[in-house]
Amino acid sequence: MKLVTVIVISYCSSDTITETLDSIKVQTYKNIELIIADDCSKDNSVQTVQDWIAQNKEQLYAVRLVTAPQNGGIPSNINRALKLAAGEYLKIIAADDYMAPEAIEEYVNFCEKNPRAVPIAKVKLFGSENADFAPIQKYCNNCYEFAQKDYREQYSMLLKQNRIVAPSGSFYPMEAVKAVGGYDENYRWFEDYPMNLKVMHLGYRCGFIDKELVFYRISDKSITASSMDRLKKTEAKLFFRLKLWYMLQNGMGLEAVKQSRAWIKILLKRNRY
Repeated sequence: MKLVTVIVISYCSSDTITETLDSIKVQTYKNIELIIADDCSKDNSVQTVQDWIAQNKEQLYAVRLVTAPQNGGIPSNINRALKLAAGEYLKIIAADDYMAPEAIEEYVNFCEKNPRAVPIAKVKLFGSENADFAPIQKYCNNCYEFAQKDYREQYSMLLKQNRIVAPSGSFYPMEAVKAVGGYDENYRWFEDYPMNLKVMHLGYRCGFIDKELVFYRISDKSITASSMDRLKKTEAKLFFRLKLWYMLQNGMGLEAVKQSRAWIKILLKRNRY
């Protein structure tokens, strides 16, 4: 049974992280190395994790907590944990989400049957009763359709815009993560899109698991909701540093020109304020 590294990324997550950790403890797949990466939380997340580890450390193959002296963003938080990781597969999950008991087993079974494929599973949205789930559910549904297309179409679609809902994926063969040098710290405000672009550029495709394996919390505290301006600027950086060249290599010159113009207009507009 191959070792799976599960990295929980945490920042001020004391209210939710216990539910996340409990969902990992009860996985039907038992060979799990759990690493909790805390990005200098200002609440009592670290103490909450330490208490949980003291009570549950015998339930998993290994459990570790990695902390940071200052907040460095999501990619650097993951990379700190990756330095300790020994698994052949990697699952990333945020400290306000949680997994179905069979999640890791389903992901591993898929990867063993589908070499050089990254699994995309369904997610179950939950959160505030007042939250508008409809736009996010539509995005999720589009993600599931994307995961069932062939490699060439997937890659072209992903180069145009992000198509993958992070909680539904984020399960990789560790060899792919190492091949791209871990998570790219040039993009502080998101981790999944650059990783998926690089992994797909290596020739990995996406595949679909028609089961709800991750419970995805929708709240006003999410990075997407609170930091849209920073995300846009980060995505523009990603385009000019990476996507532009991938597009040109993939014969998408017209699309590269079109998106270059669009991003320049967006950046000029935002810099006026």
